Amino acid sequence: MKRYIFYVLLMMLIFSVGCSSDTAGTGSNVFRSISPSEAKDIMMKKSDLLVVDVRSPKELKSGYIDGSVFIPIWEIAQGRKSLPADRPLLLVCAIGGRSYGLGKYLNEKGWPEIYNLSGGIAAWINAGLPLKY
Repeated sequence: MKRYIFYVLLMMLIFSVGCSSDTAGTGSNVFRSISPSEAKDIMMKKSDLLVVDVRSPKELKSGYIDGSVFIPIWEIAQGRKSLPADRPLLLVCAIGGRSYGLGKYLNEKGWPEIYNLSGGIAAWINAGLPLKY
């Protein structure tokens, strides 16, 4: 029952927030939506950064960021997969909405350093950055 409630609340959060470039913080926690160029810079500077692609398996076929790990948001919402809280995360989806909602949720739960790729994979492509297939 707790998982169901968590799933419903997470989905409500994801669908209620829009894509934004908000910066949020709870104490020393960081949550920021960043541009593709900022994401590329952070990926180069933070060796412990985990890039998490939360899209569906079907969406992944259109390409993914090299070095990212694939964990569909539904598996996180259902509690089948979890994300490490001991390293910075860069969350990625198709256009930035799902990853933004998940980032806000994780930030509120105490994850210390979370980045959202603003505009998602679509913005990454528009910035001319490479994808793997």
